[in-house]
Amino acid sequence: MNATAQQATSAAINTEIFANLFRAIVNEMGWIIQRSAHTTFVKETLDFGTALVTPEGEQFAVVDATGVTALVGVPMAPGIEAFADWAPGDVAITNDPYTTAGMVTHLNDMYFLKPIFADGELLCFAWAFIHCSDIGGKVPGSIDGTNGEVFQEGLRIRSTKLYREGTLNEDVVAMISSNCRSPEMNWGDLGAAVAGLNRAEERLEQLITRYDPATVRNAMYRNLDRAEALTRAVLKEIPAGSYEFVEYLEDNYVSPVPIRAKLVVTAKGDGTVELDFSGSDPQVASAINMPAGGQKHHPMLSLAIMNFVVTATEGQIFNAGMLRCIDLTLPEHSFVNASFPAACGMRVVTSMRVHDMTLGALASAIPGGLPAGGAGQLAVISVSTADLSGATRVVAANAVVGGSGGGLGLDGISATDFPTAALRNIPTEVLEAEAPVRVHRFALRTDSEGAGRLRGGFGVEYAFELTDHRATVVTRGKDRHKFAAWGVDGGKAAAPSFSLVRKADGTEDNIGKQAVYRPHPGDVLIVGGGGGGGFGDPLDRDPERVRHDILDGLVSTERGRALYGVALNRESQIDGSATAELRTQLRDSRKSPQASTRKRSGRHVEVDFGPGRSQWQADWQDAYAIIADWCLKFPPNGRRIAQERAYLRTLDRLPPNPAAGEVRQLLEQLEADWR
Repeated sequence: MNATAQQATSAAINTEIFANLFRAIVNEMGWIIQRSAHTTFVKETLDFGTALVTPEGEQFAVVDATGVTALVGVPMAPGIEAFADWAPGDVAITNDPYTTAGMVTHLNDMYFLKPIFADGELLCFAWAFIHCSDIGGKVPGSIDGTNGEVFQEGLRIRSTKLYREGTLNEDVVAMISSNCRSPEMNWGDLGAAVAGLNRAEERLEQLITRYDPATVRNAMYRNLDRAEALTRAVLKEIPAGSYEFVEYLEDNYVSPVPIRAKLVVTAKGDGTVELDFSGSDPQVASAINMPAGGQKHHPMLSLAIMNFVVTATEGQIFNAGMLRCIDLTLPEHSFVNASFPAACGMRVVTSMRVHDMTLGALASAIPGGLPAGGAGQLAVISVSTADLSGATRVVAANAVVGGSGGGLGLDGISATDFPTAALRNIPTEVLEAEAPVRVHRFALRTDSEGAGRLRGGFGVEYAFELTDHRATVVTRGKDRHKFAAWGVDGGKAAAPSFSLVRKADGTEDNIGKQAVYRPHPGDVLIVGGGGGGGFGDPLDRDPERVRHDILDGLVSTERGRALYGVALNRESQIDGSATAELRTQLRDSRKSPQASTRKRSGRHVEVDFGPGRSQWQADWQDAYAIIADWCLKFPPNGRRIAQERAYLRTLDRLPPNPAAGEVRQLLEQLEADWR
């Protein structure tokens, strides 16, 4: 080996060593937060994160053993640049999406930054965030889909020094404590985050002592460069071209008006991709807006690409180097790039939908290399109680999710959806000890999967009763009650989500996406997550795998026959001749497929959107597109209002599938009424 090769090998080994040293630090930070947090949503669901950040604002090491990974590479420069007087012992705190230009994405996420110095010079920052179970606002837990502006979502804190040179700012603590429903619990979580930051400082001081500041500093940037190089190598394999997908949120939580998300993924052939969201709808007067700050790189809109890179890379270390290869084009004042004062508490709904539409866009570029759509729901249930003294407490009861899409040679994962896979459920024993809740059922939903050669994962059904009838339940993040997870390449759409209340007399009320519910004695609330979409023709599925799902109670016998063409005998074994005959009959009986078939880059991609969206597309999608184009003539802050009014008038005055001329004439009348 010559000298140049030896130097390259030595540098690679050095980079790998430091990558694992940095990884150990952020994971230790994470374990400290998990073990010392007070609220169930942090210590059990694990909605927190830790990282080490360069002075320029790039995360060069991110937790991966605990906590969440959806914020890998979130731009930290706005928080760092908020102060010019960083000093040892400082800890900054903020939860404001708008003054941090998308660094924070909703008010419940409290961010912390602590500068770390070496020989009097700034070396890096330690970062942590925790999800506060309550930060004030109009409902317990702070988040309600019907919130129309950020002022309704709780206390908003611009970047502020929580500690200044090691001294706690008691005024900040008092401000937070006076504006939330669980001050002691929240402060316990904040203290856990600060403890994690302090441990990071200790560990980095040990590294500096063992090596030297210059060596550690160089390793920080090499770690970023390494992640970027590995990412580029994967993205170069995507055939150069542009790939489009259009998704819809079925409503905006305050009216039946859908929201259109349009994405064009352009693979440039050089190891970079562009995600262009031009054509997506304006920001809305509900809580699903994404405050991305117009950032060129942002993880919550790039998560599917990052997940794809990680699955295709051996030894990838999570950090912001991955995002250097993923450029965003975001229309201003849109729901994927909202402006102040848009509500944003449920921005995860948008993030999950963007994740799956990215998969849909790339499906034609990478045949068979991506899964079907996931369930797209993260319904977080919070229970608020008050004792006789008037003190309140907000406890997260659980997060009800669905299944992931089938594909990549595997069935979808049940009770887990890729964009939120890092979150954990709360054990029943823990919940019943901490809140007045009796859990009746926590299980997988039978027949909720999208049928396919590789079926989708099954959703969760969660049923619980409150034993204290003064309590309030808030469930945010319900979604896909009508537009279910889609299947691809002959796979079927999954079952949609649902939410209902079973009364003491046995009757059931469908409460849909209603967030706030005050139960009556005997009420049992049932929240169900949809399944993941199927991949491939279900008649090509191995009959033995269908049999196992039937025996496990996950697929009914009737569904096994109707969708998979599998017949069992009395001994619950495969009836070979009956199965062969049944599958032949089902294939022969098929008419023209109802699935949407689109051609992109020379390949037809068959997508089954399910009956809910398919019917809407047949009745109203063309009219919706005309209205969406028409509303662009209005100023940005008036576009969504015009769009909603026009759509509702269209529903009221025109029949399904109206002619384009009828829609345009109605819009002309509407404009005349406004003059």
